Amino acid sequence: MTDTRLALLIDRLMRRIHASLHEKAPSFDTERVGPGGAMVLFTLADLGPAQMHELAGRLARDKSQMTRAVRALEQKGIVTRSQSADDGRACVVSLTEKGEETVDRLSRALADTIDDVLSPISPAQKQELEALLRKAVP
Repeated sequence: MTDTRLALLIDRLMRRIHASLHEKAPSFDTERVGPGGAMVLFTLADLGPAQMHELAGRLARDKSQMTRAVRALEQKGIVTRSQSADDGRACVVSLTEKGEETVDRLSRALADTIDDVLSPISPAQKQELEALLRKAVP
């Protein structure tokens, strides 16, 4: 039988981070990308230019959801879409310079929030947590 204690603690941590980010969003989400848009941007920052189907798969979204999210970011000048050189039917989504600046701003806000949440643990414990997370989330 699976022990749910760890799962519930991780869920509580994620909800606390999300609530804190939501509260602080007006100060850092100047492009108003929201949590969904931020997930797309962080995924593109991890992957580099990616085809829509790859983004949809990574974010567990269907094609129409992904198209709407990318279109909204494209209208803000944060991402661009171009035809894939490998497959003329597919498009590739890339961060623009403004998108990279947005990712930097969102990353700093996320780091500040997580620093606040993890403030009760020591620097050595934070390093240990980072090492464990790197194993779980390569």
